[in-house]
Amino acid sequence: MRIEHAIDAFLDWRRLERDATPRSTSSYRAILDKLADDYPELELGRFTKHDLRAFLKRWEHRSAATRANVVSVLHSFFGWATTEDLIEVDPSAPLRRPKKRKADIYRPSIDELAAIRSAALALELPAILLMEGAGLRRAEVLNVRWADIDLIRGRARVFRKGANWQPVPLAPDVLDELRASFRLLQPELDDYVFTVEVEQWVSQYERKRTRKNPKAPASEQSLWRMVRRVCRRAGVRELSPHQLRHGFANRFLRESGRDVAALRPLLGHARIDTTQLYTDEIEVDALAEAPARAMLSRNAQASPDQATLEAAVTAALLDLEWRRRESNPRPRTHRCERLQA
Repeated sequence: MRIEHAIDAFLDWRRLERDATPRSTSSYRAILDKLADDYPELELGRFTKHDLRAFLKRWEHRSAATRANVVSVLHSFFGWATTEDLIEVDPSAPLRRPKKRKADIYRPSIDELAAIRSAALALELPAILLMEGAGLRRAEVLNVRWADIDLIRGRARVFRKGANWQPVPLAPDVLDELRASFRLLQPELDDYVFTVEVEQWVSQYERKRTRKNPKAPASEQSLWRMVRRVCRRAGVRELSPHQLRHGFANRFLRESGRDVAALRPLLGHARIDTTQLYTDEIEVDALAEAPARAMLSRNAQASPDQATLEAAVTAALLDLEWRRRESNPRPRTHRCERLQA
């Protein structure tokens, strides 16, 4: 069987039987089409592990996460071919995924998040609130309509990664500002929360800001440009929408006492180890307190000088005498006097 036909059949299987999302199907096709381009004349059953390792050299300068994703796609594709009896031996079985490393992502501070929220304009504020105040992904923000936000009970209906709808609770401050934005903008319920505003020349000397169709979803590029524009206005370094999500996670962990279990459903993660990637800055802060505690313990165990030691002993004796008097306040009398009485 030619590899092009196998790829089409595999993607149809994922879409129809595994309910794969269009985005997932597109990412799988992008990788498998490169495999077909490298081996256009090779039959599916003739692939070897050496062919696949030579194919992986396309990504040898990419990150470990990207290479791990490519290996996962190859495992899925050739595993399906083995199950369907298209090939006898899975050539991708010896391939191992490289260990993913934590990305060096700048996480905005609480003060920077407050400055960004204050610098946002009326049309920009709802999307900013959903990112830095609720931790939504950029694709999730682009899909939210005003009808999906329950301004009474304080929750948002979000189309999560993996084509799942999930209710997300909103913090009281985020809910109050969303209510104020709704009263100010007065949108229709089927309008998208994030809408684009552009400047156009209306005459030779005048530019006018106009709002695009709020019933059509905006692009990811327009969301990125909006976030950078607000960051410049706020006087902070340029951030991405995903960095605002990281900022929300770190602020929540600080305010909740590092409640990672509660953070996982808020971020929409299926696995807790994915959520733990957001906790490294909190762990560093906790680790920084250890040297301070060690120094205090070391100073407490140090030998004091003679004058300090004498003063401490005198104070301890006075305290002991005071405790004896308080525990037995009755005057002490001689045994003979008690007998005579």
